[in-house]
Amino acid sequence: MTFFKYISILTLCILTATSTVSCQATGKNNKDDNSAQSLRSYRQIFWDSLPQPTGYVNDYENLYTDNEENLIDSLILDFEKRTTIQMAVITFDTTMTTKDSLEALTLRIAKFWGVGQKEKNNGVVIGICRGYRQVRIQNGYGIEKILTDRETKEIIDNAFIPGFRKENYFDGTVNGLKTLMTTLIKNSEEKP
Repeated sequence: MTFFKYISILTLCILTATSTVSCQATGKNNKDDNSAQSLRSYRQIFWDSLPQPTGYVNDYENLYTDNEENLIDSLILDFEKRTTIQMAVITFDTTMTTKDSLEALTLRIAKFWGVGQKEKNNGVVIGICRGYRQVRIQNGYGIEKILTDRETKEIIDNAFIPGFRKENYFDGTVNGLKTLMTTLIKNSEEKP
């Protein structure tokens, strides 16, 4: 586990523990109010102080083993070497964002991390949240020229989601990435 990922998870655990202890010390009504306030505070801190990427895969929800992360990372690195298209996979715990804000957070991270080459704007960020049962793909403007929103939705529905439904997040992610990569290469050749 990388240092930054360890720090992010440790911070999350400390905030959760602090919130739990604080809530247990007060009455039921205060418990709910304190928990909700702590969660909002944590989400705001995460939003305002986004972590730096630790690689192509940033697994904050711990969906993958270290070996699986390395395999996904290698798959993305190889694709970037062949095409110059940069990708990142980010998994989010529900404590990091609300269900309604997942798409905005994924876009914010894509911009903050600068995924894709600046002159080509060819980045793709895939945000996954098991707890909310959502997948979001943010395509840079350069990618939007070769991959439609309809195609992106089809890749999510037909390549990522089947594995996720079986709670096999590694296979779902790899299948989704390979389908996305194949589609991008095919469309690049058809739409120069």
